[in-house]
Amino acid sequence: MLPSIGGKPTFERAVEEWLDEHISTKTGRPYSATTKNVARYNLTGGRLTAWREARGIRTAEDWTATVAADYLTWYQRDIGADSDTVKKVRTQLRQFAGFCARQFGNREATGPALDNLRISSAHDQESVKEPALTQAEATRLLQKASTQRDRLIVAMLLYTGMRPSELVALEESHIRLDRTPPIVEIRGTAHNKHQTKTQAGYRDIPLTIGQSVLPRLLREHLTSPSRPRSSYQLFLSGRRDHLGSAVPLTMVGVSLMLQTLGRTTGIHCNPYRFRHTFCTWCADAGMHMLHLQQLLGHANSEMVAYYYRGRTSEAVLAAAARIRF
Repeated sequence: MLPSIGGKPTFERAVEEWLDEHISTKTGRPYSATTKNVARYNLTGGRLTAWREARGIRTAEDWTATVAADYLTWYQRDIGADSDTVKKVRTQLRQFAGFCARQFGNREATGPALDNLRISSAHDQESVKEPALTQAEATRLLQKASTQRDRLIVAMLLYTGMRPSELVALEESHIRLDRTPPIVEIRGTAHNKHQTKTQAGYRDIPLTIGQSVLPRLLREHLTSPSRPRSSYQLFLSGRRDHLGSAVPLTMVGVSLMLQTLGRTTGIHCNPYRFRHTFCTWCADAGMHMLHLQQLLGHANSEMVAYYYRGRTSEAVLAAAARIRF
């Protein structure tokens, strides 16, 4: 049983009870494990938790339709979430509100504020296909990362092409420096530590692409005197829980770190620009499309073409020059 405060169920407890009993209106079946983890992340992840704590909202009784509408407005206008994402979270909050009304008698959880909230696509940023980072830009980002941990995060994203949700789910046991070549095992995501995002399933990424940087940074990170010995999670945040233990790094934490790094260097960077860069560098170096598809964890090769960000046709010309009929 999750905790209560003054006899009232905490917000987190209410979310867990809702997820345990919720039946999908589309399928008539309980939520799948993946769907539960996505909803759990949206409602009890770092972003909404920090927002609630700043406003003293701790129990299910504190949560109202007006509060939910205020959060979604902040989420879109201040954080910059696109309208489709905000609509998905609103759907989850509506379903959760109905549960709070039925289970806990909180009639304030349902109301016109959430239903009448206007979600405008005017806040959506136009999707711009940024070019891959140059080698000089990548080197500068690595040099300007402020901590050993941040430098390793940049290197991991840059030289493995993994998703940010996969990065934060990494555990020490997933780093196999004892293998030849050394590899990192992708076994889950932030939403589900035991299931990858696509049907491509588990995969191993060799650390040979960043062999001049990655193994060294990983050894330094794992043997750092400041690293808690009791932690099995590879990346930790600077926050502590109520027991004083380091809290695992979240996707929000990764994004905020990269935003700061981008401002410092003047180079726009986010997790997916690193993924695009990895794809482009490997393709330009001549890696077979099917091999690249497996490394990136894509279900089909069409997504590899989407992630390619060649900035000139030089690689294409060089490839064509090697062909003779």
